[in-house]
Formats: sequence, C-alpha cells, structure tokens
Amino acid sequence: MLYLYDTAISEDLKRSFDPENMGTSMVTLCNGEELFGILAAIQEDHVKLPVVGLTRDESLSADESRMNFSRLHQGVVSVMDPKTNMLYHEQAIPVKLGYTLTVLTSNTADRDELVRELIFKYVKMYFLSITLPYEAKRKVRFGVIFDHESEVDYKSAAAEYTQTGQLYQAMIHLKCDGCVMVNYTPVKLMRTATEMVVEDHSTH
Repeated sequence: MLYLYDTAISEDLKRSFDPENMGTSMVTLCNGEELFGILAAIQEDHVKLPVVGLTRDESLSADESRMNFSRLHQGVVSVMDPKTNMLYHEQAIPVKLGYTLTVLTSNTADRDELVRELIFKYVKMYFLSITLPYEAKRKVRFGVIFDHESEVDYKSAAAEYTQTGQLYQAMIHLKCDGCVMVNYTPVKLMRTATEMVVEDHSTH
C-alpha cells in the first residue's frame, strides 16, 4: 500500500505545476521508475526540460515513537460488514517514509528557481491524504516536510544531454509523518440469545 503515498504526493505536485489541469505545465513530472530512463529520453528529445522526478527512499523502518501495542497486536475494530456480520480488526504499523525530488534543468537559473519553489512548498508540514483500498475504505492523513537535517545536493554539469548543453541537477530530500501500513483480520460476529428464568421462592 506504500504506492498510495507515492501517488498522493505525485498527483499533488502535478496540480502545483498545472493548477488548471490544462496539460500545459512547463515542468515535466515523472516517478521513480521513469526517472531511470529520463536521461535517454532527454538525449532523444522525447522529454522537455525542466524535469522533476519523485522517488521513494529504499529504506523502510517502523516509527517506534507512534507505535501502539494494541493496534499492532490485537488491532482495533474499525468496520463491520452488515451483509456478512463480519467485524474487521485493523492492525497498524507506523512507518517512516522518505522521498527525494530530483530537479533536472538545462541551466542553473531554472534549477535554482524550482528548488526555491519546492523548498517553500514543503518547508512547513504539508498535509495530504490517501484512501485505504481495503475493507475499511477510510482516509489516512499524512504530512510531508522538507528534511531540514539534510542538504540539497547540487550537481552542475551532471551529464551532457546535447552536444552544446549540460544537464544541471538538484536533489531535495523530504520526509513524511503519519504514514502507516495496515492489515485487517475478519472476526465473525455471533448472535447470542439469553433466556431468563424467574422462580418464585416466596412462601405463602
């Protein structure tokens, strides 16, 4: 389900670069898988600069500061299916997610302007939400923020993309707060009937 966080951040970035959804954005946005082949696409003039790529960091760890013993082991009742009388217990593991925004431009001015805009977008916690595709169908709100402890990595003249130009790159590191992985365990809701027997022990 981690791909849901990728999609939420990516779609929000698309709206930032193309707020009217007119398909006329001056910035090409690509995901991590597309970024691997972006250099070849630029060299063949299939992709126009500037480009912003979003990749999720390969490391994944649990966020122990938000760990809840009951939610992790037993889970909490989150939804009931009235058709099947099934209760679903939701187990949740808080996780730490990090992302890298890679900015590719043909000149340093465009690179610096894009870096400025992206840092200001995420300099304070920027909140998004995902809808879980599982039984609960509930929304999870999470925040994205510029990682103040990391540096913006600049690489001037990273690679030649034409015979006359250079490719300029900057990498901005983001971290997320509030992300979880969830699992649902079904429990059959049993109906019980209680009979009451009243006995009269009074003496006449």
